[in-house]
Amino acid sequence: MKRFFARVGRGLARFFFRHWATGLVVLLLLLAALTGYQMWHLGPAVALALLPQLIICLILIGVVVAVHRALKAITRASIVETGVAQGRTVLKTTVEEAKETLASLSTDVKRDLGRLVGGAAEASAADPPLRCPRCGRVSRPGARFCEGCGAALHIACPRCGRAMRADARFCMACGAPLGRRG
Repeated sequence: MKRFFARVGRGLARFFFRHWATGLVVLLLLLAALTGYQMWHLGPAVALALLPQLIICLILIGVVVAVHRALKAITRASIVETGVAQGRTVLKTTVEEAKETLASLSTDVKRDLGRLVGGAAEASAADPPLRCPRCGRVSRPGARFCEGCGAALHIACPRCGRAMRADARFCMACGAPLGRRG
């Protein structure tokens, strides 16, 4: 029986901790109802003495409700702001990843098209191994991405679109600077 009352007590404490405003309003309403009953039952002389107590109970009910609503609004606003910030971060990283993937795909398509047409000098069957510009790892011949960090090993020339090694400083087809610092 002792365990039962302990569990009930913990459950009630947990309920009032989660729903403190409801619990407080219920208690204040009970106090206001008891005061109103005493005012009605004991007559007008006692009613005037108990009137300030009833007014204080009603004011406190209004204050508790207003504070509870304000806290809910603040909590909702912070949750929404946090969610928006997280969404922007995820969207930004996803867009950056998509840009890198599309650039790599464009490079691959242009290189393969050059091989099919037959005019690309870099389209030899025995591509030399490349060193990754990001981590320095040596890749296998023909690799498009680094096995160590996933960085693209080829970039597209901004002027002519020719596939170039990621560590190249100038395009070998048109001579345009690739914006890479050696």
